[in-house]
Amino acid sequence: MSEKNGTAQHAEGRSSSPARHTEDKIRQPSRAAPPASGTLWGRYAVGVFFSVIWSSAFIAGKVVVMEMGPFATLFYRFMLTVLVLLLFCGKRLLGPEGRQAMLPGLLLGLLNNVVYLGLSFSALRYLAASWVVIVVSCAPFMTMAMAALRGQESFDKRKLLGLTVAFAGVVIMVGITGLHASAGLGLGMAIAATLAFSAGAVLFRGKYDALSLLSLNFWMTLCGMLCFAPAAFMTPANPLHITWPALAALLWLVVVSLAGMALWLLLIRTQGPSMAASYNMLNPLSGLALSALLLGTAIGVQDVMGAAAIVAGLYVALRPGQAPKPT
Repeated sequence: MSEKNGTAQHAEGRSSSPARHTEDKIRQPSRAAPPASGTLWGRYAVGVFFSVIWSSAFIAGKVVVMEMGPFATLFYRFMLTVLVLLLFCGKRLLGPEGRQAMLPGLLLGLLNNVVYLGLSFSALRYLAASWVVIVVSCAPFMTMAMAALRGQESFDKRKLLGLTVAFAGVVIMVGITGLHASAGLGLGMAIAATLAFSAGAVLFRGKYDALSLLSLNFWMTLCGMLCFAPAAFMTPANPLHITWPALAALLWLVVVSLAGMALWLLLIRTQGPSMAASYNMLNPLSGLALSALLLGTAIGVQDVMGAAAIVAGLYVALRPGQAPKPT
Protein backbone atom coordinates (compact mmCIF):
# COMPACT_ATOMS: atom_id res chain seq x y z
CA MET A 1 0.00 0.00 0.00
CA SER A 2 2.77 2.42 0.93
CA GLU A 3 4.58 1.55 -2.28
CA LYS A 4 1.45 2.43 -4.27
CA ASN A 5 1.10 5.68 -2.38
CA GLY A 6 4.71 6.53 -3.03
CA THR A 7 4.28 5.74 -6.71
CA ALA A 8 1.13 7.87 -6.87
CA GLN A 9 2.86 10.77 -5.13
CA HIS A 10 5.81 10.51 -7.48
CA ALA A 11 3.49 10.50 -10.51
CA GLU A 12 1.56 13.46 -9.10
CA GLY A 13 4.80 15.35 -8.54
CA ARG A 14 5.85 14.70 -12.13
CA SER A 15 2.47 15.77 -13.53
CA SER A 16 2.32 18.96 -11.45
CA SER A 17 5.93 19.88 -12.18
CA PRO A 18 5.19 21.55 -15.56
CA ALA A 19 2.32 23.51 -13.99
CA ARG A 20 4.55 24.72 -11.16
CA HIS A 21 7.27 25.55 -13.66
CA THR A 22 4.81 27.59 -15.74
CA GLU A 23 3.54 29.38 -12.64
CA ASP A 24 7.09 30.25 -11.58
CA LYS A 25 7.79 31.66 -15.03
CA ILE A 26 4.69 33.85 -14.81
CA ARG A 27 5.73 35.18 -11.42
CA GLN A 28 9.20 36.11 -12.61
CA PRO A 29 9.76 39.56 -14.17
CA SER A 30 9.27 39.46 -17.94
CA ARG A 31 12.63 40.05 -19.59
CA ALA A 32 13.58 40.06 -23.20
CA ALA A 33 15.64 37.01 -24.07
CA PRO A 34 19.32 37.76 -24.72
CA PRO A 35 19.89 38.02 -28.44
CA ALA A 36 22.07 35.60 -30.31
CA SER A 37 25.48 36.96 -31.34
CA GLY A 38 24.41 37.02 -34.98
CA THR A 39 21.46 39.35 -34.26
CA LEU A 40 23.08 41.64 -31.68
CA TRP A 41 24.39 44.17 -34.20
CA GLY A 42 21.06 44.06 -35.99
CA ARG A 43 19.35 45.14 -32.77
CA TYR A 44 21.87 47.96 -32.36
CA ALA A 45 21.25 49.02 -35.95
CA VAL A 46 17.50 49.34 -35.35
CA GLY A 47 18.16 51.53 -32.30
CA VAL A 48 20.63 53.74 -34.16
CA PHE A 49 18.25 54.10 -37.10
CA PHE A 50 15.48 55.09 -34.69
CA SER A 51 17.73 57.75 -33.14
CA VAL A 52 18.64 59.20 -36.55
CA ILE A 53 14.98 59.38 -37.61
CA TRP A 54 13.87 60.78 -34.24
CA SER A 55 16.66 63.38 -34.12
CA SER A 56 15.87 64.63 -37.61
CA ALA A 57 12.52 65.84 -36.24
CA PHE A 58 14.31 68.48 -34.15
CA ILE A 59 16.02 69.95 -37.21
CA ALA A 60 12.90 69.83 -39.38
CA GLY A 61 10.71 70.97 -36.51
CA LYS A 62 12.80 74.06 -35.89
CA VAL A 63 12.29 75.17 -39.51
CA VAL A 64 8.50 74.79 -39.31
CA VAL A 65 8.10 76.16 -35.79
CA MET A 66 9.78 79.41 -36.79
CA GLU A 67 6.95 80.01 -39.29
CA MET A 68 3.92 78.28 -37.76
CA GLY A 69 4.55 78.06 -34.02
CA PRO A 70 4.86 74.84 -31.97
CA PHE A 71 1.24 73.76 -31.55
CA ALA A 72 0.15 74.52 -35.11
CA THR A 73 3.17 72.56 -36.30
CA LEU A 74 2.20 69.56 -34.16
CA PHE A 75 -1.44 69.74 -35.29
CA TYR A 76 -0.67 69.76 -39.03
CA ARG A 77 2.03 67.12 -38.54
CA PHE A 78 -0.44 64.77 -36.88
CA MET A 79 -3.27 65.63 -39.28
CA LEU A 80 -1.20 64.70 -42.33
CA THR A 81 0.04 61.56 -40.57
CA VAL A 82 -3.56 60.50 -39.83
CA LEU A 83 -4.44 60.85 -43.52
CA VAL A 84 -1.49 58.65 -44.52
CA LEU A 85 -2.29 56.05 -41.87
CA LEU A 86 -5.89 55.95 -43.07
CA LEU A 87 -4.61 54.83 -46.46
CA PHE A 88 -2.53 52.07 -44.88
CA CYS A 89 -5.08 50.88 -42.31
CA GLY A 90 -8.28 51.27 -44.33
CA LYS A 91 -11.20 49.13 -43.15
CA ARG A 92 -9.03 47.37 -40.56
CA LEU A 93 -9.70 50.28 -38.20
CA LEU A 94 -13.37 49.27 -38.12
CA GLY A 95 -12.57 45.59 -37.54
CA PRO A 96 -11.58 43.81 -34.31
CA GLU A 97 -7.90 44.74 -34.76
CA GLY A 98 -8.61 48.47 -35.03
CA ARG A 99 -11.25 48.58 -32.29
CA GLN A 100 -9.02 46.65 -29.91
CA ALA A 101 -6.22 49.21 -30.38
CA MET A 102 -8.46 52.30 -30.07
CA LEU A 103 -8.53 52.97 -26.32
CA PRO A 104 -4.89 51.91 -25.73
CA GLY A 105 -3.84 54.07 -28.69
CA LEU A 106 -5.70 57.12 -27.38
CA LEU A 107 -4.13 56.66 -23.95
CA LEU A 108 -0.61 56.21 -25.33
CA GLY A 109 -1.18 59.15 -27.68
CA LEU A 110 -2.11 61.30 -24.71
CA LEU A 111 1.12 60.36 -22.94
CA ASN A 112 3.55 60.39 -25.90
CA ASN A 113 2.13 62.85 -28.43
CA VAL A 114 0.28 65.32 -26.22
CA VAL A 115 1.88 65.49 -22.77
CA TYR A 116 5.44 64.63 -23.80
CA LEU A 117 5.67 66.75 -26.95
CA GLY A 118 3.41 69.53 -25.66
CA LEU A 119 5.32 70.01 -22.41
CA SER A 120 8.72 69.61 -24.10
CA PHE A 121 7.92 72.36 -26.59
CA SER A 122 6.45 74.55 -23.85
CA ALA A 123 9.50 74.06 -21.62
CA LEU A 124 11.67 75.63 -24.32
CA ARG A 125 9.92 78.94 -23.65
CA TYR A 126 11.23 79.02 -20.07
CA LEU A 127 14.41 76.95 -20.29
CA ALA A 128 17.49 76.70 -22.47
CA ALA A 129 17.36 73.88 -25.02
CA SER A 130 20.41 72.23 -23.42
CA TRP A 131 18.54 71.75 -20.17
CA VAL A 132 15.51 70.28 -21.93
CA VAL A 133 17.78 67.78 -23.70
CA ILE A 134 19.44 66.83 -20.41
CA VAL A 135 16.14 66.31 -18.56
CA VAL A 136 14.66 64.28 -21.43
CA SER A 137 17.83 62.19 -21.46
CA CYS A 138 16.86 61.00 -17.97
CA ALA A 139 14.09 58.91 -19.60
CA PRO A 140 16.09 55.63 -19.42
CA PHE A 141 16.56 56.01 -15.64
CA MET A 142 12.87 56.78 -15.08
CA THR A 143 11.81 53.98 -17.41
CA MET A 144 14.07 51.43 -15.70
CA ALA A 145 12.69 52.40 -12.28
CA MET A 146 9.07 52.15 -13.47
CA ALA A 147 9.70 48.83 -15.23
CA ALA A 148 11.34 47.42 -12.10
CA LEU A 149 8.42 48.53 -9.91
CA ARG A 150 5.97 46.81 -12.29
CA GLY A 151 8.08 43.63 -12.34
CA GLN A 152 8.85 43.91 -16.07
CA GLU A 153 12.61 44.17 -15.66
CA SER A 154 15.13 43.54 -12.92
CA PHE A 155 17.36 46.29 -11.57
CA ASP A 156 20.67 45.88 -13.35
CA LYS A 157 23.80 47.54 -11.91
CA ARG A 158 25.68 47.09 -15.18
CA LYS A 159 22.90 48.78 -17.11
CA LEU A 160 22.77 51.61 -14.55
CA LEU A 161 26.53 52.15 -14.85
CA GLY A 162 26.36 52.26 -18.64
CA LEU A 163 23.44 54.68 -18.66
CA THR A 164 25.24 56.94 -16.19
CA VAL A 165 28.32 57.10 -18.41
CA ALA A 166 26.15 57.80 -21.46
CA PHE A 167 24.25 60.51 -19.56
CA ALA A 168 27.57 62.14 -18.64
CA GLY A 169 28.39 62.16 -22.36
CA VAL A 170 25.10 63.95 -23.10
CA VAL A 171 25.94 66.60 -20.50
CA ILE A 172 29.42 67.06 -22.00
CA MET A 173 27.97 67.47 -25.50
CA VAL A 174 25.12 69.89 -24.81
CA GLY A 175 26.64 71.68 -21.82
CA ILE A 176 24.80 73.16 -18.85
CA THR A 177 23.95 76.78 -19.55
CA GLY A 178 20.98 79.09 -19.38
CA LEU A 179 19.56 78.02 -15.99
CA HIS A 180 18.19 81.11 -14.23
CA ALA A 181 16.06 81.84 -11.21
CA SER A 182 12.74 81.65 -13.09
CA ALA A 183 13.51 78.34 -14.80
CA GLY A 184 11.64 76.24 -12.24
CA LEU A 185 8.47 76.11 -14.35
CA GLY A 186 10.42 74.96 -17.39
CA LEU A 187 12.21 72.27 -15.38
CA GLY A 188 8.87 71.05 -14.02
CA MET A 189 7.44 70.83 -17.54
CA ALA A 190 10.48 68.93 -18.84
CA ILE A 191 10.39 66.48 -15.93
CA ALA A 192 6.65 65.88 -16.36
CA ALA A 193 7.16 65.34 -20.09
CA THR A 194 9.88 62.76 -19.45
CA LEU A 195 7.75 60.94 -16.87
CA ALA A 196 4.89 60.73 -19.39
CA PHE A 197 7.26 59.39 -22.05
CA SER A 198 8.60 56.71 -19.69
CA ALA A 199 5.12 55.79 -18.45
CA GLY A 200 3.99 55.29 -22.05
CA ALA A 201 6.88 52.91 -22.75
CA VAL A 202 6.24 50.82 -19.62
CA LEU A 203 2.48 50.76 -20.22
CA PHE A 204 2.88 49.61 -23.81
CA ARG A 205 5.24 46.75 -22.86
CA GLY A 206 3.08 45.70 -19.94
CA LYS A 207 -0.38 45.64 -21.56
CA TYR A 208 -0.45 46.55 -25.22
CA ASP A 209 2.64 45.18 -26.98
CA ALA A 210 0.61 42.45 -28.70
CA LEU A 211 -1.59 44.97 -30.53
CA SER A 212 -1.17 46.01 -34.16
CA LEU A 213 1.52 48.71 -34.36
CA LEU A 214 -0.13 50.32 -37.39
CA SER A 215 -3.56 50.62 -35.77
CA LEU A 216 -2.02 51.72 -32.50
CA ASN A 217 -0.04 54.46 -34.24
CA PHE A 218 -3.21 55.69 -35.98
CA TRP A 219 -5.13 56.17 -32.74
CA MET A 220 -2.09 57.72 -31.03
CA THR A 221 -1.70 60.21 -33.87
CA LEU A 222 -5.42 60.98 -33.97
CA CYS A 223 -5.29 61.76 -30.24
CA GLY A 224 -2.46 64.24 -30.82
CA MET A 225 -4.29 65.88 -33.73
CA LEU A 226 -7.51 66.37 -31.77
CA CYS A 227 -5.78 67.71 -28.66
CA PHE A 228 -3.67 70.27 -30.54
CA ALA A 229 -6.50 71.35 -32.87
CA PRO A 230 -7.89 74.13 -30.58
CA ALA A 231 -4.47 75.73 -30.10
CA ALA A 232 -3.72 75.46 -33.82
CA PHE A 233 -7.00 77.12 -34.83
CA MET A 234 -6.32 79.99 -32.44
CA THR A 235 -3.19 80.89 -34.41
CA PRO A 236 -3.23 82.34 -37.94
CA ALA A 237 -0.74 79.75 -39.23
CA ASN A 238 -1.61 78.07 -42.52
CA PRO A 239 0.50 75.31 -44.13
CA LEU A 240 -0.43 76.65 -47.58
CA HIS A 241 1.18 80.01 -46.83
CA ILE A 242 4.57 78.85 -45.52
CA THR A 243 7.79 78.74 -47.50
CA TRP A 244 8.85 75.71 -49.53
CA PRO A 245 11.64 74.72 -47.07
CA ALA A 246 9.14 74.80 -44.19
CA LEU A 247 6.61 72.78 -46.19
CA ALA A 248 9.30 70.19 -47.01
CA ALA A 249 10.23 70.05 -43.31
CA LEU A 250 6.56 69.57 -42.35
CA LEU A 251 6.25 66.65 -44.77
CA TRP A 252 9.40 65.12 -43.30
CA LEU A 253 7.82 65.33 -39.83
CA VAL A 254 5.06 63.11 -41.18
CA VAL A 255 7.72 60.54 -42.15
CA VAL A 256 9.14 60.79 -38.62
CA SER A 257 5.69 60.21 -37.11
CA LEU A 258 5.23 57.11 -39.28
CA ALA A 259 8.68 55.50 -39.20
CA GLY A 260 9.95 56.89 -35.90
CA MET A 261 6.92 55.83 -33.85
CA ALA A 262 6.84 52.39 -35.49
CA LEU A 263 10.52 51.86 -34.64
CA TRP A 264 9.97 53.13 -31.10
CA LEU A 265 7.15 50.67 -30.42
CA LEU A 266 9.14 47.89 -32.08
CA LEU A 267 12.15 48.59 -29.82
CA ILE A 268 9.96 48.43 -26.71
CA ARG A 269 8.40 45.18 -27.89
CA THR A 270 11.70 43.44 -28.73
CA GLN A 271 14.21 44.94 -26.27
CA GLY A 272 12.17 46.16 -23.31
CA PRO A 273 11.19 49.66 -22.09
CA SER A 274 14.47 50.78 -20.50
CA MET A 275 16.58 49.40 -23.35
CA ALA A 276 14.42 51.22 -25.90
CA ALA A 277 14.59 54.46 -23.90
CA SER A 278 18.39 54.16 -23.77
CA TYR A 279 18.65 54.83 -27.50
CA ASN A 280 17.30 58.33 -26.89
CA MET A 281 20.70 59.17 -25.44
CA LEU A 282 22.05 58.88 -28.97
CA ASN A 283 19.84 61.78 -30.05
CA PRO A 284 22.39 64.55 -29.32
CA LEU A 285 24.99 62.58 -31.28
CA SER A 286 22.60 61.88 -34.17
CA GLY A 287 21.41 65.48 -34.16
CA LEU A 288 24.98 66.77 -34.28
CA ALA A 289 25.85 64.44 -37.17
CA LEU A 290 22.77 65.54 -39.13
CA SER A 291 23.47 69.21 -38.39
CA ALA A 292 27.05 68.84 -39.59
CA LEU A 293 25.91 67.02 -42.72
CA LEU A 294 22.95 69.24 -43.62
CA LEU A 295 23.79 72.60 -42.04
CA GLY A 296 27.57 72.55 -41.93
CA THR A 297 27.73 72.73 -38.12
CA ALA A 298 31.31 72.50 -36.80
CA ILE A 299 32.23 69.58 -34.54
CA GLY A 300 34.54 70.42 -31.63
CA VAL A 301 36.63 68.48 -29.13
CA GLN A 302 33.85 68.69 -26.54
CA ASP A 303 31.46 67.04 -29.00
CA VAL A 304 33.90 64.20 -29.71
CA MET A 305 34.48 63.56 -25.99
CA GLY A 306 30.75 63.53 -25.26
CA ALA A 307 30.04 61.26 -28.22
CA ALA A 308 32.70 58.78 -27.10
CA ALA A 309 31.19 58.64 -23.60
CA ILE A 310 27.68 58.12 -25.00
CA VAL A 311 28.75 55.26 -27.27
CA ALA A 312 30.83 53.59 -24.53
CA GLY A 313 28.07 53.92 -21.94
CA LEU A 314 25.38 52.58 -24.23
CA TYR A 315 27.56 49.63 -25.23
CA VAL A 316 27.96 48.69 -21.56
CA ALA A 317 24.23 49.16 -20.90
CA LEU A 318 22.90 47.41 -23.99
CA ARG A 319 25.23 44.45 -24.42
CA PRO A 320 23.75 41.18 -23.14
CA GLY A 321 24.97 40.07 -19.71
CA GLN A 322 26.98 36.95 -19.02
CA ALA A 323 24.79 33.91 -18.54
CA PRO A 324 25.38 32.24 -15.16
CA LYS A 325 27.49 29.09 -15.30
CA PRO A 326 25.64 25.86 -14.41
CA THR A 327 26.64 24.35 -11.10
